[in-house]
Amino acid sequence: MTKKQRRRGPRGDISAPDLLAAAERVLRGGGLAALTLRAVAREADVTPTALYTYFDDMADLRHRLGDAFLAGLDLALLREREPEEGLRLFLHHVLAVFRSSPGHVELLAAQRIAGPHSLALNEALLGFFTDRMGHTPRRAAALTGFATEWVHGTLLLSADASSPGFRRALSRMDPADFPRTAAVPPFDGDEEGVRLLVAAATAG
Repeated sequence: MTKKQRRRGPRGDISAPDLLAAAERVLRGGGLAALTLRAVAREADVTPTALYTYFDDMADLRHRLGDAFLAGLDLALLREREPEEGLRLFLHHVLAVFRSSPGHVELLAAQRIAGPHSLALNEALLGFFTDRMGHTPRRAAALTGFATEWVHGTLLLSADASSPGFRRALSRMDPADFPRTAAVPPFDGDEEGVRLLVAAATAG
């Protein structure tokens, strides 16, 4: 007997949206490390086995959480104004939305998400780079991947996202041994990164 055959029918007082809302609260409150089936069940006041009526496993739950989060991105920004300005506005918008929920950033960086909203985002970027910027489908796919990886890298590895362990290790280094690194002036990493990405997208 398969898992699907063993499943019980849904309870009248539980729904998939309710369980996803509980998972959202767990993720926002404790980050990805806190997101377990037991934690979600406890937050929703159900047994862990009840979750299997609505989700195949934790990976399925993560996919739905990540995809629902991506629904909050305003894809219309890619169609407004001139292409370069539209891309710049969209990238800053994505960074702002993602920074509002570090737990979702962890989730999206930990695994690729498949769902209607993630695929709509991919379609929007591919269409933008081909139709509005004139790139070939192959280059549009490369730029879409580049933009996605840059966003995650910026949010996870930028200077303002450094961990206490990194800062402790850095404090043990002598700046005199690394003069070029020590001499780097403060700058707006987001704006510089967006400018470089837009320049790459507009290059022939």
